[in-house]
Amino acid sequence: MEREAAIAQSAEAIRLHSGHHILIEAGPEPVLDRLGRAARPTPDGPLRDWTYVVKDMIDVAGLPTTRGSSLYGAEPALADARCVELLDEAGALLVGKANQHEFAWGVTSENPHWGDVGNPRHPHLTPGGSSGGTAAAIAAGIARFGLGTDTGGSVRMPAACCGVVGLRPRSGAVPAAEVAGLAPAFDVVGPMTASVADCARVWQALTGEVVGPPDSLAGLVVGVVEGCAQADDFAELGARLREAALPAEVLEPYWTIVGAQARRTHEGTFPACAARYSPGVRAKLEAAGGIGHEEYRRAVERLASLRDDFAAATTGIDLLVMPTLGGPAPRTGCDEAAVRGETGRITATVSALGLPALAVGDLQLVGTSEAAVLRAGLCRESRGGTIPEPR
Repeated sequence: MEREAAIAQSAEAIRLHSGHHILIEAGPEPVLDRLGRAARPTPDGPLRDWTYVVKDMIDVAGLPTTRGSSLYGAEPALADARCVELLDEAGALLVGKANQHEFAWGVTSENPHWGDVGNPRHPHLTPGGSSGGTAAAIAAGIARFGLGTDTGGSVRMPAACCGVVGLRPRSGAVPAAEVAGLAPAFDVVGPMTASVADCARVWQALTGEVVGPPDSLAGLVVGVVEGCAQADDFAELGARLREAALPAEVLEPYWTIVGAQARRTHEGTFPACAARYSPGVRAKLEAAGGIGHEEYRRAVERLASLRDDFAAATTGIDLLVMPTLGGPAPRTGCDEAAVRGETGRITATVSALGLPALAVGDLQLVGTSEAAVLRAGLCRESRGGTIPEPR
């Protein structure tokens, strides 16, 4: 009975939000047909009958993987990505493929090919990017959870804009085979959910690691970045607060590496098919065209050195708390090129440092392990901590 109720809830939510372009498929009929034709009973796993969506960078057997573009998706995927297999083995029910910013490179999820993703909770805001459709699906009740990809904040920014939770794990922590890439040095797959508790459960299904809430955060030293508005929550849980700062200088080598790797990722279609790219992504790839081997090598070395410096500077700090967004959430119809630097500067800095991060709306927890940020988030949530609204 729970299965039927979950499917019916998803179908009704799809109908209610049909104008928001949240899924690549239009309408509830394909969803109902696919779920109704499931050949075997749902496995009795930790996510039994939990509905989910996956960002359309992730392969699902029999469904197209468009990457949010007009260049891909003519042929359905031949096999499930391993991360999808793990969720199915845990008993979850796939609703469908979530819309996104084209090629997972942008902060608004306004998409000229598949429609601009709407924000179900804040209609005047975009849902953030690039995993905007995944966040919107959770906020709308279309799915209980989802998978996104995160290179510079693509799980965490949509979590902040839509008022949900998103985890950026460390590279390789979640299998990324059969997941389309942007910049492999920083691309990761991460879960997105409506609560930290749900995020911990999905994390268990993806990795086998069980994480529960501690009774308090006594003994933890928490570094407060940019005057994080929720810092006092952690003091009330027993942590000691200390001012901290992120190294903004990591962004220069980070963006050099991202640009160079993105050009390599797209070498089969860009610039040959440049006219079929949206103006925004086309401009980013064009700007990255002049990055040569020596500049790339220097950027890799510089970033490694800056990571070492930051680790030394934060010795004795167990957790960092900071806003997720670097400024106000992007408004509907904004110029993405004008806002992306400010919107994503904090998440991109964390990505550059290679650290796991949990976005609880517009609150970001950064630590040395996924378990560390999940435990802190669970502790705060268990004591009544809410999901901060976007600015």
